Amino acid sequence: MCLVDRIDAETHAHATEDYDKVMSTLINLLGPGVAKLVEVSSLRGHYNNPIKVFRVVLRLKGCGNDDIVRGIAARLSDEDKRLIKLSLESRVSGNKLYLRFDKQRLYLNELTLSGGDDVVRVVIHLNPVRLRGSSMMSILKEVGLITG
Repeated sequence: MCLVDRIDAETHAHATEDYDKVMSTLINLLGPGVAKLVEVSSLRGHYNNPIKVFRVVLRLKGCGNDDIVRGIAARLSDEDKRLIKLSLESRVSGNKLYLRFDKQRLYLNELTLSGGDDVVRVVIHLNPVRLRGSSMMSILKEVGLITG
């Protein structure tokens, strides 16, 4: 049985940003197949400035989402994995794990957690059936997002 039901990722691009570079952050995070699944919408900022929202929802067949999360985990530093573990209570709601990755570093294909504003926000929806038989901590260990 799969561990991850769905992965949601979202980031914003201001008018001064290169939209192709912003798209590449999602590709660097989730893989090249994600490009055709990204939805782009427009909104206006506080000063009426144009902002593009890049959003993708992954509901892959089989356990493809598990593989993506394991790939993310493999690229995270031990320090970031410890941070997830230590801040787990504030990152979890129900079956969802919330992570924020530095968008600028992702463009350089480096995966780093961030608490800032210029991020790619990711919500990992864990399989609720698996959660009934296990703890959140044990599932996150299984996919490699936390250690110890």
